[in-house]
Amino acid sequence: MQSGWRNVIKVYLKVFLVSVCSTIIVAVCSIIYGFIAHRLFTLRYIFDANFLVGVILIVVGIVIMFLPSAVFTKTGEAVEKFTLMQRSFQNRENKQQKARIILWLGIFIFLITGLIQILLSWIM
Repeated sequence: MQSGWRNVIKVYLKVFLVSVCSTIIVAVCSIIYGFIAHRLFTLRYIFDANFLVGVILIVVGIVIMFLPSAVFTKTGEAVEKFTLMQRSFQNRENKQQKARIILWLGIFIFLITGLIQILLSWIM
């Protein structure tokens, strides 16, 4: 039981670290965009881009949860190992796991950007 929680914590810690890295990458791209397109540096480009990426990932996670699991099945499997019910259940669980990871990635990006924006508003 203890190792199950550790695995879950490891997965969500990896998702959190990926969201921090993607927040930084989007921030750098936003700064470059601001300098190239408008010859101006404002924090608004950074926050708007990160919120947009977070919202897009949240929507993608929700859409994947509602898509049928047949969309995500591997076709052309040579050997039938499971019955149809077991394979369907396993495909549904894999799809929902991927959707949850994408959903949490979007939520973490949204929260990190929001917290940074709140901290900067207090400082400035």
